Amino acid sequence: MQNIHVAIDLGATSGRVITEQGGVFEEIHRFLTPMVKRADGIYWDFTELFAGIIAGLQKLSAVAGNIASISCDSWAQDFGMLDENGTLIADPVSYRDTNSAIFSRDRLEYIEKRFPERFVRAKQILHIADLVHYKLCGAARSNYTLAAISRLPLEHKLLSPLADCEIIGNVNHPELPHLAGIPVISGAGHDTAAAYSGGEVGAADALVSLGTWLMVASPETSGTDLPQDKTLPLPYRQIASTAGGMGMWPFQQCVKLWKSSGRFPGYADLDKAAAASDIEGMILPDTPELFSPENMEQAIFKLYGRELSPAEVTALLLRGTAQSIADKLASFGKKFAHVILVGGGSGGKFMRELIAAKVDAPLVFGNTEASAAGNIIIQKKVLAHLSRS
Repeated sequence: MQNIHVAIDLGATSGRVITEQGGVFEEIHRFLTPMVKRADGIYWDFTELFAGIIAGLQKLSAVAGNIASISCDSWAQDFGMLDENGTLIADPVSYRDTNSAIFSRDRLEYIEKRFPERFVRAKQILHIADLVHYKLCGAARSNYTLAAISRLPLEHKLLSPLADCEIIGNVNHPELPHLAGIPVISGAGHDTAAAYSGGEVGAADALVSLGTWLMVASPETSGTDLPQDKTLPLPYRQIASTAGGMGMWPFQQCVKLWKSSGRFPGYADLDKAAAASDIEGMILPDTPELFSPENMEQAIFKLYGRELSPAEVTALLLRGTAQSIADKLASFGKKFAHVILVGGGSGGKFMRELIAAKVDAPLVFGNTEASAAGNIIIQKKVLAHLSRS
């Protein structure tokens, strides 16, 4: 029986538990990554998020095969704070809380000023994927790819000891007896770094990772120091050049509204209707008014100047996303041999046609689950290295 590797892939909208066995990927469980608005800010409901992970991992008891390893990847910047007993002090503050800037460094400064009692109690911080690992195996380690993109100094006193592509412990959780002793690997912790690892990016290529966020990355071969906001830290202390921004977030929020009001026709029908729409113009996903509005659809109506159908909204947002991808590729100032498109936002026919029309290079359609694929590629490298040593 071939080994099974397990990826816990957390996006800023949903999470997945995915297995790989003999080159075949299977989604075992999908769940929401719940964000809650409270009187004092916007938070990630980590208890509910981790319950979704546990529910997925419990399903592995019915999977035939030898589970070899588990690793989590997540979005960057957000973190939980642990007290001296290793207890989570409060749910992680979400980057959607516009009271602070998006980076971990700025968030920590905001918490120090806004919630000084939390800051004083904090003995260490763990980014989301690291917090999941901690809950699974009890090891508090800061994944390099998450720490390096946080804008915190790597030697910051609240960061846990760094881990870069290594086993940090073994599963030891009371609700997962069937996984007891399975190695937990801190590998490609940042989901975009994981997607890059799974994208098979050539030296002259660019990777476009399209999900809630949009990240464009290309191999960095010059050896020069890049500005921090132009660098994507990768596993094994590698880096890529990058440009990023908002991706499918406005569309995802509209879909949630359409589903709740019974106006969602399904992705395939919506895709066809948007392609057939004669509405003019586009709305860029990085538009500030769309970052964290009370009602995404109403914010879009206000931007455009009138109420719109779901098909019209979709057409405007997808055109804007394609333009944003083209702009970010152009910011590199070079021609690419291929543009590799990966991520959950890359699956629709209309979206692919729009991107292909905007991109000045052959477009290659990669894995829509590239983050999970890269996560597992790194797991295998870690285990292979150990078996040779």
